Amino acid sequence: MSALRYLFFTNIKNTIKDLKNHPTKLIMIILFIALLGFVLWSGNSSSSPTDITRDIKELYVGVFALFSVLFITTVMTGFSSGASFYSMADINLLFMAPISSKKILIYGLIKQMNNSLLVGFFLFFQYAWLNRTYQIGIYGLLALFIGFGITIFCAQLTSMVIYSFTSNNEKLKKILKTSIIALSFIVLVIISKDALFVSGADKLKAIVNAANSLWVLFIPVIGWIKAVAIGLMSFNFTQTALGLAAVISYIVAFIILVIKANSDFYEDVLQATEVSFSAITAKKEGKISDTPKNVKLGKTGINKGFGPNVFFYKHMLENRRSGLLFIDKTTLVFIAMSVFFTIIFMRDTGNILAIFGFVTYMQIFNSASGRWIRELIQPYVYMIPEPAFKKLVCIAQENMLKIVVEAIILFVAIGLIIKAPIYQILICITARIGFGILFMAGNILIQRVLGSLTNKILISFLYFFILIILSVPGFILGFLLSLKLVMIPIESVILISTFVWNLLSSALITYLCRDILNYAELNNR
Repeated sequence: MSALRYLFFTNIKNTIKDLKNHPTKLIMIILFIALLGFVLWSGNSSSSPTDITRDIKELYVGVFALFSVLFITTVMTGFSSGASFYSMADINLLFMAPISSKKILIYGLIKQMNNSLLVGFFLFFQYAWLNRTYQIGIYGLLALFIGFGITIFCAQLTSMVIYSFTSNNEKLKKILKTSIIALSFIVLVIISKDALFVSGADKLKAIVNAANSLWVLFIPVIGWIKAVAIGLMSFNFTQTALGLAAVISYIVAFIILVIKANSDFYEDVLQATEVSFSAITAKKEGKISDTPKNVKLGKTGINKGFGPNVFFYKHMLENRRSGLLFIDKTTLVFIAMSVFFTIIFMRDTGNILAIFGFVTYMQIFNSASGRWIRELIQPYVYMIPEPAFKKLVCIAQENMLKIVVEAIILFVAIGLIIKAPIYQILICITARIGFGILFMAGNILIQRVLGSLTNKILISFLYFFILIILSVPGFILGFLLSLKLVMIPIESVILISTFVWNLLSSALITYLCRDILNYAELNNR
């Protein structure tokens, strides 16, 4: 194990040393630590006697739902691409060395546990509202963090095992996939059934009570991890010990299963690692591929549109072939998270404007993608003899339509849940469309100004900074107008003002950045 120990600690040491050669990474780490410290400090200092503390059992349900989604979505990848605990560098260094596969597997497990904990750091940024709403301290947050890391680790291990044993057996793959979906559906029905026989606020209470029943803790893996996390949060160490024993037994059993029964360990790991490496490389280069593996030949040709307008129909055809018309899977996840947040925290407020900030914040993470960005990689849009501004608008049409459809679906659902007035629903739909278009314009600006940069960390930081700068004038304008229009609710005036500002500023940004389609070199293409 000395070679593996040397490799593990040398990687950590070289990562730290490399910071002096990349000051941008060092600055980002310092800013990350400072922001994390500010969030923790503000969470402790923002509590007041007037804060409304909600039932901690609601948080337990949210934890169970989060762990379930993470585990199931990760495990399902095992039926297609699998999961890997290694990088291509590990493959080149370890798999060619005279080291047993058992030791290499143990090295990968330790490395993956480290990566799982790093992914869970985003939970610490939720400390302020968790502390204010549920009186969760640092100890409780650490319990959630530990549960999150265990969930990711177990999901990756399960995904790797599933891929190893089903990659060459389509029948077994279908049986396991159907079983997982069926069991998930059964658990969901059992938890939700009590809510069908009550009305009003009692529905939420019924779901919370059902999801916190004792039998939930016996659900394989997810229930055990919930027992660990909730046991730590509630100082129920007996529950924690039992859940931890079950999780450790599960991990040990799956490791033994891989070691004893899997004769193609090297081949399976290599295949999964290559798939993961290709996906990461493509994402870094902005080349996100969604080409299906099994292609069925049907209707061919676009047969619509003229000039640059053909890109809109091309994108619509690609949407139809991908199985979803306007809303992709990532967007569906964000909509589900927003609806869940509304049901748990905002159901009784009746004010849809209160949740607007949260869903707009979530919108930022889903705005840096789209079919229009992929067109910048291809040469065809540059070859069309039309004005650059017209071409830029045409390739963004599909994304703008997606923004409109997403806003309508999201706020109609949220409005029905909290029984908000129709005028509030319409205002929120309008304002969200404005922010969606502004975020897209921010992407165009980033592509125009920073397209030649390869440092994605710096680009991400500047992207958030630019979006803040672009958004602030709309809020200032709305606040000033609200001082004169005192008969209209201040929130409505501000949101309508942001829509007008976002629309005008987006049009100006798009026009000024039209040269992005005149010179492909601006995008480093």
